[in-house]
Amino acid sequence: MTNRAIMFDLDGTLIDQFDAIHRAFSRVLVEMGFPAPSYEKVKRSVGGASETTMRKLIGEKRAEEAVDRLRPIFEEVMFTGLRALPGSVEILRSCHERGIQTAVLTNKHGPHARATCKHLGFCHYLEFTMGANDTEWRKPDPALTNHALSKLKLSPKEAIYVGDSPYDFHTAKNAEMDCILVATGTHPLDELKLDKDVPVFENLFEVNHFLFDH
Repeated sequence: MTNRAIMFDLDGTLIDQFDAIHRAFSRVLVEMGFPAPSYEKVKRSVGGASETTMRKLIGEKRAEEAVDRLRPIFEEVMFTGLRALPGSVEILRSCHERGIQTAVLTNKHGPHARATCKHLGFCHYLEFTMGANDTEWRKPDPALTNHALSKLKLSPKEAIYVGDSPYDFHTAKNAEMDCILVATGTHPLDELKLDKDVPVFENLFEVNHFLFDH
């Protein structure tokens, strides 16, 4: 591997936090008079920032109010059911051992993303965790990706972006970065075959092997 850094998406790529996400969204929507959404409906709506997910679930009119309610509720339950996805610690460790920088670039609210990474012990390996509201941009805006690359002091061609959704594919493509996708989050393998030059894997163990063992 000649790249000097890997940037990772968080939800569905490095972690499974969907139990807590579903609990929080369900509680907010019920308190606001909406029916409780199914686990699958919430999971399929995640990928953008919380505001984007809320708009998908309840429309534009009350989405901002819903997000204001969501954040303190999510903080109560955010570690419920939280787990590092298989291969996440291993790939972070592989990069660390080889002097390859790693960072998280996510549309999850920045403070929540950093608290989650700290809780799981990822911070030992990461240069930084950057999320929604840390800047004026959101994925897949290339301004956000380029800002993250500038913190690593690298060009787009010196890094790879790893994610689990079309959002992540476009995050990399818009910034002219190489991309790897994993079917561990919101989309199955067949929905991630977006470009013949973008490898798609079942999990991070396969990504680790692809990058470092051949």
